Amino acid sequence: MADSVTLTVGAIAALAFTKFLESSAGEAAKKLTPAVLDKIESLRQKIWAKLQGIPEVDELNTTVEKGGQVSEAQVKLLTPHLEAAMKGDESFAQAVRQLAGEINQEINIGEILGENVLNVYGGSAVQINDPNAPVFTGDISGGTINISITN
Repeated sequence: MADSVTLTVGAIAALAFTKFLESSAGEAAKKLTPAVLDKIESLRQKIWAKLQGIPEVDELNTTVEKGGQVSEAQVKLLTPHLEAAMKGDESFAQAVRQLAGEINQEINIGEILGENVLNVYGGSAVQINDPNAPVFTGDISGGTINISITN
């Protein structure tokens, strides 16, 4: 994965429950693509499978399964358990970090300033279109194009 950003365990926990948060993060999740939401759900399920049986985690999962919203405080209660599980199981930690990194990368791509952008990474592509944005075409094989447009 080309993502050089290292996410904290707290950030990973928050990503896993983004669409269920009562805060503005939950509102922002409504703008995410179905593919990103599927990855978020996969991350939540992976964490749940590892941490089930811990009362705080079970309560959080029950709230989510019933379609309820969770507070940031509830997610913070999950964080030390997730951190301990990641320290104790390197393959779990690696899988969780990779999936969280992919989610973070896709969210950041959705927030970039460019409008007609096609990003290809990890074998999949994300395209952002604005019909009013300028379009550049051409063959850039073997080279790099840096373009700065100001309005």
